Amino acid sequence: MSARGRAIIPFAQDPAGRLMPWLIGFMTFVAGLALAGALLLHDFAESWSQGLADSMTVQIPPPADEMGDAVAAEARLDRAVEDAVRILADAPGIAAAEPLPGSRIQALLEPWLGETLDPASLPLPRLIAVEVADMQEVDLAVLRQQLQTVAPGAALDDHGLWRARLVAFLQSLQLVGLAVVAVVILAAATVVLFATRGGLLAHHETIELLHLIGASDNFIARQFQRQALRASLKGGLGGALIAGLTVIGLGYAAAATGAELPGPAVLDWPDWPYLALLPLATALLSHLAARRTVLRSLRRMP
Repeated sequence: MSARGRAIIPFAQDPAGRLMPWLIGFMTFVAGLALAGALLLHDFAESWSQGLADSMTVQIPPPADEMGDAVAAEARLDRAVEDAVRILADAPGIAAAEPLPGSRIQALLEPWLGETLDPASLPLPRLIAVEVADMQEVDLAVLRQQLQTVAPGAALDDHGLWRARLVAFLQSLQLVGLAVVAVVILAAATVVLFATRGGLLAHHETIELLHLIGASDNFIARQFQRQALRASLKGGLGGALIAGLTVIGLGYAAAATGAELPGPAVLDWPDWPYLALLPLATALLSHLAARRTVLRSLRRMP
């Protein structure tokens, strides 16, 4: 047989073969959205984790006797904050330390306590935002001890526990997204499997004729492989392209709302190759599924 690159079996007359690119395209589109979501969650997790790793918060509680002389209590609290800022600024690994103004604290509490809150009317703690230059140089135990000497009851939060829980949660969501991708790709391979079986039944007479003129099972299998590969690539590339355009459109729509996102609204450049590999992976799996299905079926034929 010399027609290695030419289709001998008339697949164009097979309804299942004409429908397969559309089904593969739809499944690739769904898998592409799930994969893009998993990649965005990964970017969000890195952005959040890095942002929290580069910062700490110090909480200075008000004096226990604030019900007495309010002016004196406020003065002691101001001195405690100044001393704490000085200790933080001199500590190794700390880039900057700045007390949060009352207006900022009020803005943080507004979602829970309303806009009419007056920070001066409540015994609120003072907060100090700490910017970390190198976390490895920061001795948290020594720093906490030094803060206790100037501000008893001061709490230093390095966001470690909250960061670990957040990253673990986002990683769980990533696994769900990747699981969806795997399930959809396997479903696409199943579509190819059933379409190939339908093609074998539809072209049974042609296959018998090819056997009579000396065609091997491998030759016939290659015919179905090429058909599955072309259909999968055609549908997969179209589905991946639409998925990519959808991700870009959703990203720009989210950015246009003015919302402060925890990470990039659209996939970063290093993430796009993963989306581009999706139709190739689907085509390869379809190619292998078609070959295996054809060879197993031909061996059972009398």
